[in-house]
Amino acid sequence: MAGDKPESSSNPKSIHPVYTVTNIQNKVRVLDGVKVSYSSWVRLFQLHARGYKVTAHIDGTAPPAKTDPDYEEWAEIDAIVLQWIYGTLSDDLLMRVLVTDSTAYQAWIRIQTIFLNNKGARAAALEHEFNNLTLKSMPSLESYCQKLKELSDQLNDVDSPVNDQRLVLQLVRGLPSEYDTVASYINQTLPSWESACSMLQLEHHRQSARETLSPPAALAVSSQPNPTGGNRRFNGRGQTRQPNRRPNASGPSSGSQPTIGPPRGSFNKHVSSQSRGPSRSQAQWPTPPGPQNFWPSWWMPPPCPYPTQPGWASPWLEQTSPWNQPAASGPSPSDRRSANLVSCDPLEPTQLGEALHAMNLEQNDDQWYMDSGATDHITGNEGKISNPSLSIPIGSISVGNGARVKILGSGNSTLPNPTRDLHLKNILYTPHIIKNLISVRKFSIDNDVSVEFDPHGFSVKEYKSGTILSRHNSSSQLYPLTYPVSAPTVLTSSFQDFWHDRLGHPGVPVFDFLVSNKLIPCNKRARTLVCNSCQLSKHKRLPFSISHSTSLLPFDIVHCDLWTSPITSKTGYKYYLVLVDDFSQYTWVFALKFKSETFTKFSNFHAYIKTQFHICIKSFQCDLGGEFDNNAFKSFAATNGLQFRFSCPHTSQQNGKSERMIRRLNEIMLTLLTHASLPPNFWVEALHTACYLHNILPTKLLKFNTPTSALYRRHPTYDHLRVFGCTCYPNTSSTRPHKLATRSVRCVFLGYPADFRGYRCLDISSGRIILSRHVTFDETSFPFSSPTTNHNYSFLDSDVSPLIFQPQPANPHLSPNIASPSPLNSPIVPPRPPITYQRRQRQPHTPAPTPPSPPVPPSTYPNLNQPPPSAPAPSHPMTMTTRSKVGTVKPKLPFSLSVTSSEPVSPLPTSHIKALTDPNWNAAMTDEFRALMDSKTWVLVPRPPNTNIIRSMWLFRHKYNANGTLQRYKARLVVNGKSQQVGVDCDETFSPVVKPTTIRTVLSLAVSRGWPLHQLDVKNAFLHGDLNETVYMFQPPGFTNKQHPSHVCLLKKSLYGLKQAPRAWYDRFATYITKCDFRSTISDTSLFVYKNGSKMAYLLLYVDDIILTASDTTLLHQIIGSLSTEFAMSDLGRLHHFLGINVTNQNNGLFLSQAKYATDILARAHMSDCKPSATPVDTASKLSATSGNLLPDGSLYRRLAGALQYLTITRPDLTYAVQQICLFMHAPREPHLQFLKRVLRYLKGTLHYGLTISPSKSTNLVAYSDADWGGCPDSRRSTSGYCVFLGNNLVSWSSKRQPTISRSSAEAEYRGVANAVAETSWLRNLLLELFMPTRKATLIYCDNISAVYLSENPVQHQRTKHVELDIHFVREKVRIGAVRVLHVPADYQYADIFTKGLPRQLFTRFRSSLCLRPSPAHTEGAY
Repeated sequence: MAGDKPESSSNPKSIHPVYTVTNIQNKVRVLDGVKVSYSSWVRLFQLHARGYKVTAHIDGTAPPAKTDPDYEEWAEIDAIVLQWIYGTLSDDLLMRVLVTDSTAYQAWIRIQTIFLNNKGARAAALEHEFNNLTLKSMPSLESYCQKLKELSDQLNDVDSPVNDQRLVLQLVRGLPSEYDTVASYINQTLPSWESACSMLQLEHHRQSARETLSPPAALAVSSQPNPTGGNRRFNGRGQTRQPNRRPNASGPSSGSQPTIGPPRGSFNKHVSSQSRGPSRSQAQWPTPPGPQNFWPSWWMPPPCPYPTQPGWASPWLEQTSPWNQPAASGPSPSDRRSANLVSCDPLEPTQLGEALHAMNLEQNDDQWYMDSGATDHITGNEGKISNPSLSIPIGSISVGNGARVKILGSGNSTLPNPTRDLHLKNILYTPHIIKNLISVRKFSIDNDVSVEFDPHGFSVKEYKSGTILSRHNSSSQLYPLTYPVSAPTVLTSSFQDFWHDRLGHPGVPVFDFLVSNKLIPCNKRARTLVCNSCQLSKHKRLPFSISHSTSLLPFDIVHCDLWTSPITSKTGYKYYLVLVDDFSQYTWVFALKFKSETFTKFSNFHAYIKTQFHICIKSFQCDLGGEFDNNAFKSFAATNGLQFRFSCPHTSQQNGKSERMIRRLNEIMLTLLTHASLPPNFWVEALHTACYLHNILPTKLLKFNTPTSALYRRHPTYDHLRVFGCTCYPNTSSTRPHKLATRSVRCVFLGYPADFRGYRCLDISSGRIILSRHVTFDETSFPFSSPTTNHNYSFLDSDVSPLIFQPQPANPHLSPNIASPSPLNSPIVPPRPPITYQRRQRQPHTPAPTPPSPPVPPSTYPNLNQPPPSAPAPSHPMTMTTRSKVGTVKPKLPFSLSVTSSEPVSPLPTSHIKALTDPNWNAAMTDEFRALMDSKTWVLVPRPPNTNIIRSMWLFRHKYNANGTLQRYKARLVVNGKSQQVGVDCDETFSPVVKPTTIRTVLSLAVSRGWPLHQLDVKNAFLHGDLNETVYMFQPPGFTNKQHPSHVCLLKKSLYGLKQAPRAWYDRFATYITKCDFRSTISDTSLFVYKNGSKMAYLLLYVDDIILTASDTTLLHQIIGSLSTEFAMSDLGRLHHFLGINVTNQNNGLFLSQAKYATDILARAHMSDCKPSATPVDTASKLSATSGNLLPDGSLYRRLAGALQYLTITRPDLTYAVQQICLFMHAPREPHLQFLKRVLRYLKGTLHYGLTISPSKSTNLVAYSDADWGGCPDSRRSTSGYCVFLGNNLVSWSSKRQPTISRSSAEAEYRGVANAVAETSWLRNLLLELFMPTRKATLIYCDNISAVYLSENPVQHQRTKHVELDIHFVREKVRIGAVRVLHVPADYQYADIFTKGLPRQLFTRFRSSLCLRPSPAHTEGAY
């Protein structure tokens, strides 16, 4: 740069410095986005431009006017700067930026747009790559460090900066286990980036130099280092060993050297005095236990939400740790851990005991040898390991001469023994070992035994009782593990079993007593351990051992559970979710209105922890309830690396921590509500207060420290606490209406708000909540307390489940049923045992009278002091109490069909403006607009005068997979077809929709003949239709052309929403498919048939979804290829999900199910947890249009009725019930809604039922017809129904009310037969067009003999003149032999299910006859 300095400014015609540059690439590196990042290139280029005084050409400074004399020189310099820019770009990037007649600033902006456009998506991709980069995925350590730094710079470019501390932590996280020592040191000290890289380089060179030594084939064990002072321990060989401590050969001193695992012994003296607690002037808190110092040096918690003392809380020092206390028997957990850690450190040399030098090493053998100097079991025979491990805990071990031997594997094994098996854990495998060694210490610890050596061998004994388990003799110089030698027995084992059987299978203590006192001649040592009869008859649950697991860091384990309240709170909450940090016992609670909110709350909690504490939750412990065990939770866990730990079914003890926390919170809630005499529906306010108090109270689990101090490192204060539920007076002077109004109001104290440093006060008179800091308390007065107040809080009892009746004790949170809310002032009866099924909790027979509350004015707080009406006393003990009887009315809440996915889903935007601010919807809108532009859907033209211009809008939708997970975000531009004028810009309309019966018929034929079935999807189907009319449209919202903002779009192709769009698309598709030798059928215009010799193909069109089947695979792929050349089409593979129907391919056919759609319907009605019903309709009389009161809002009824109609495509058992529901959509009443709810309860119990289509050799049509004469109570019109079978498969069914009144049952039945004949005639024509004609007559079964006679008797009866047309139609079909009408007994009339409600047994039998089966993949879970 020095050579490029400009000349002296004294020369008026000095040369500009820019002309002195010869090769720009010598000063600025070439930008390619890979080796050189955009940010680095920008900094180098700006530095170069600043040095040569051309910064104005790239920072946007306005150029001089073209008339200015200096413009020519400016243009020359700008061209040189533009050459610099082009010269420092890679070839690929240059082709994207190179534009003629461009200035340097314009090129600069184009480069900036390329690298900084769509920052959100780029940041997400870079963040994923940054978090998943490891050293193993890179060729060298240098490239690993360089790649991390480059990713950090690229994240800075997209406004996602990575600070130096996080960069160092990510560097450590990607290291393999060989770098554990230096990684631990870097983790604790957090040096700078350069220092951390230097440390890793030094460690890498040291390991490379050590690995150059070739380890000889020798006998090796890992042992402790030689003692050098300090605490000494006897090692079993007469030597002393020093506790696990790293030598001071290099690096920091022993006082500051980091250790792996819990420090022991004299290491405590290195702890500085400043870390022992607060100063003497503050309250002294005890130091709780822990396996190491309580907080790592990098742990810096966020501000504590509670008032705390100044200064930091003292750490948990090791002298209070239970790991350092001497144990009465056996090794302590820290001994075990440190022994493993000594072996796991590949950098720390160990020594071999002297006794091993005398061993004979002539040849390998398979014998195990006991060695008291080995710290691990070692073998040279890989076959000795019966249960190999996937990980190798130790890299290498040292042998007697100091050399190191590499470990190639590890695992466990079992040594058979007559009394009980003995286990060898963590066996190390290396082929260089000649003898198989057993570490005496590990063997004793793992099996709780002692080993006693003598000159003739050794004995293995029970440690506590001293009983000899096995004897092993030895005549060599070593102690081999030979086959155990046992003393001769008096009686054989089989003889002993007879005594056990003779005595009635007594327990072990009783049997041993008889043997020990020689009351029976039997050797108890030979007794069989397991008796099959005893296990089957007297099996008990195994005891739960005390858990000694310890979390090393916050959020290593988070325990979770859900509690259900039978009483809905004042604010409408029904549940609460509790989350407990295992490390600090800190607890969070979230009140829920629905169980479906569980995943949303947890995902928000996960984001909160990640943001506030800069740490991720590692493990999540919960029960096996449906709110946790679902696809959304599992996908979220897999995405975020979260480990799920479920408790076993009916084993709530495995989730004991959260269960005990719920009990503790409920006890505090009960105490608070009882003391303040608050109504039970204030339990949510008491819950938050209970959680608040728990987090600031000392607990024995933390040695009487608080969860707040454990997590936030600050001790709480208590001077701000007040008595819950007492009288308080908040200051309201700022909101009083005039100066003479009162300055306060009498309120009830309801706790501490989470987001404010104040108090939560309830104004009794108005029902509103006041948040204030200026509050005066009267802690001796309680507004809700009165002598007659007697609230029932038994729903907070932790011992008895208040929700459902259980046949045996079980975890109430695992029950899928939820009880109805009970009246607040009614006592709750303890649950009685059920007979065979679960019931909701029954109301008491004689509810206790409740004194009326004092009258208060209307309040904004819902239903304050307004007790619900009491239920009337039932007249019979078995009478069921329903919600309508007790006056319980659920609020009408909005619903959505959206499904929770594995990650937070962007909600549906309410306008295109909000959609453009969301990156997901912005990308979807951009893709849709780009597709419209690529297909040349319109051209921009000036707006013509006096012309109808239609508007457009954006519609947004979530697209889901068959399993309910989010597939993509879909944005679609739709025009407002309502503003079109018939005859001006639209004519005829037509919707190409295939009939459901056609679909089932084609599927049946394809399955019966073994044809392949594929499904296709046409992308933007309506955009392929050409318009014949002239249609103008305003420019799409959010995508207005900046150069022509007033222009309008002249449509060349159809758009969604146009009245002629379906017709245009169908014409386009039909025209092309006809050219491919397909022809449209007359029976169904959306069915196209291809036949060429023996080759056949069927194509079903449903708007833009296509089902294609062909006689062979080659023809199928030829058709798909031909369609793909004409339309933008996706081949979705084998038929699996079509029109919301999940298609499962089985060995015996297809299974059609709408379980996902049915689940969404239940979610709409908020009945996901309702009690199932055995039948959809009872056997009582039909519904009336005038009974009951009109619903105040029938919109929900209509939406549910329409949704159930679509469900009947695969559920014929719902056809009659849905037909009855749809009769009253115009004016639904309360009985109609109750009828609909019963249908939904039946749907809940049969969610996984579906229609089966199996191979059938027959193509004969068989139909069943029935009618319910005069069943309508209002019009006395009849209901007719039929079902049609093609071979063994049900393909068509119907339930319909007849349009006229029938004067006899024969007339009603005959009209039903006529309907069935019409349907079968259509099916015969359809099969004929499919080239699968049926040769035999169609059989119509009817259970009315008169109707059967009428179909065959040619005599006209006087009473049948009014049905003459139906008679002639049926008789004509019978005469030509196309139809035969036969009689069938009522017990086999399957069509009865379509005309009336049936008993449970008959309904179940008829349902199975209609090809309805449960899903083969569905199994009932053990809850």
